[in-house]
Amino acid sequence: MTSTQLRLEPSSYPVLIEHAARYSDLDPSRRIGRDALVRWFEDARVAVERDVFGAALGARMRLLLASVRVDVIAPLRISTTGYRIGLGVTHIGTSSFAYSYGVFVGDECVATGESVSVHADAGGPAPLPEAVRTALVDLRVAGPASVRAERDPVRLVREAYPFRLDVRTRFGDLDTNRHVNNVALAGWYLDGLAELHTDVLGYPTGGPLDGLSPSTLQVEYLAEVRYPGIYQLRVGVLDLDETTVRYACGLFDGPRCIGLADAVGTHQVLDEDGVVGDLGVLLEPFRMRAV
Repeated sequence: MTSTQLRLEPSSYPVLIEHAARYSDLDPSRRIGRDALVRWFEDARVAVERDVFGAALGARMRLLLASVRVDVIAPLRISTTGYRIGLGVTHIGTSSFAYSYGVFVGDECVATGESVSVHADAGGPAPLPEAVRTALVDLRVAGPASVRAERDPVRLVREAYPFRLDVRTRFGDLDTNRHVNNVALAGWYLDGLAELHTDVLGYPTGGPLDGLSPSTLQVEYLAEVRYPGIYQLRVGVLDLDETTVRYACGLFDGPRCIGLADAVGTHQVLDEDGVVGDLGVLLEPFRMRAV
């Protein structure tokens, strides 16, 4: 069981942050987008670290996001009561630590998540300062730390993914570390899935049908993505069952893999007339290739 599968009560989290939804957080289905939730988690991390690490120590540290995961449990819409984000630390390692998140409307958990941050210097991962380790202990939350599954080497091979989308970096996507921000990169993977959906649907006006956005998105950041640059985003289908589809995504700088994502969503959706459409057959040709 991962921390995202463990739904905690709001009172279980050592930190609860009020977070209002914005109109720009909505996707075409009038629900909070998955990339918006990645941004909410970033907002929560930054606010907490500023307070618990202190401004002086925080300014000297270089924290890089290694991975982030979002699991949507119930539809998230603009709520008159607003949202609360619970945050706690599930693991403290030598140079990294992991957060668990819960998103609440009232006491109802509507989304969960987790992330891993790495402390780095010019030479790579560096030991966490003792003051940071002490501050993180005060944020510990009950629950198991996430266990990273062994990665299939095929995921690092560009030609294993049948669908391709070229992405040009934008200056506005850069963060204070002068590389493309993790939220923008999460949006790239969602763009890749949407482009695949529109491709199999015949490029309908307004994009793919509602309901095709993944309920789960897991992103791994393997290397920095820089500006300017043009990168290849690749997408493939890992598995199809009666109702759901598992996607694999890879981001490549030439042949080198610099990022990975996994997503799970449905392939049975309602069109504007309320008729169920099944995209499973259309997605079959996009299964990952053996290399």
